[in-house]
Order: sequence, then C-alpha cells, then structure tokens
Amino acid sequence: MRPLVRGLVRRLGFGHSDLRRPVDRAQRAVGVALVVVFLALAAPLAVWAAGHSYRTGLRDEAAQKVGRYPAVATITRRPAGAVATTGDQSPSTVWARWRAPDGTARSGEIPAWPSAGKDGSRRIWVNASGDLVGQPLRREQVVVNAALAACYSVMGVGAPLALVYTLTRRVCDRRRAASWDRAWEQLDRRYAG
Repeated sequence: MRPLVRGLVRRLGFGHSDLRRPVDRAQRAVGVALVVVFLALAAPLAVWAAGHSYRTGLRDEAAQKVGRYPAVATITRRPAGAVATTGDQSPSTVWARWRAPDGTARSGEIPAWPSAGKDGSRRIWVNASGDLVGQPLRREQVVVNAALAACYSVMGVGAPLALVYTLTRRVCDRRRAASWDRAWEQLDRRYAG
C-alpha cells in the first residue's frame, strides 16, 4: 500500500523531484489553492441557492394556486379559416366549452394542443369568473428549478477559478519554455565552445 500512496503523491506533484522547477511548484500551489477555494465555496453556495430557489418556488406555487381552478375544456369546433392539418399537428387555437367554478357554462377560443381533434378535451385553468388563466407552477418545476440553481451556482464558482488556473498555466508554460531555452543555450555553449 505504501508504494501506491507514494506513487500517487509523486504523480500529483507533491513528491520531491530534482526536475521540478520553481515555476512548477508555483503552478501546483495555485492549482491546490483554487481547488480548496472551490471546495470551500461551491458546496455551501449550491446548498444555499437550491434552498432559496425551493422556498421561493413553494411560495410562488402556493400564490399561483389561489384563485385558479382546474376545468375540462371540450372542443366544439375549429376556428373559421383554420387550415386543415394532418397527423398530430393542429391549428393554433380551437373553440371549446367549459364550466366556471360556480357552474356557469363558458365557451371561447383557447390555445390548441397536439392531437386536438374535433371532440377532444383537455384540462385548463380558469379564474373565479371562468376566464382562462395559465397553469399554476407545479411541484416538479419547483424541484427542477432548485436543482438548476444549485448547478448554476457550482458552475458560477468553478468557471472563474478554471479561468484563473488556465491563465496561470499559460504564464507558467511561457516561463517553463523560456527556462528550457536558456538551459539549451547553456548546453550548446558548453559543448560548442
């Protein structure tokens, strides 16, 4: 087990090597520091962002459900001038009838949906007077939004740190190349002269 750990330590650049130059150690130190910063910031920020998004989503979900009622709309006819379509495509709107929450019959033009046939029906959302309103936020949407908030916060922490490391590596690569050039020049002078 000891040789495996020693090999891993050396492979990660933490072991002693006469071939490592100060620029290599500087690049490694910056890389380690950036990983520590990422680990220190990303997880807490992701948890906070997910929690905040979830709590906000729950409030929005509850607020949107107030005054919105489900109803079943049944297609009565396609609107005049609608182009006949084939397959699962339908016109952009259809005429339908539904009942308001107080039982009053309502009818009007509503947005169509794929495979809306002549006598098709679907669930819609209406307000207290029976007017068509948008569907309230669903719990699945709240959960997905919270997960996305966590992912975006991790990416928001990681992207600038990755950029800093990329720039650091470029600077170190230039210094490393210059150091190699100087070493080759010294070798050439020693054997040429």
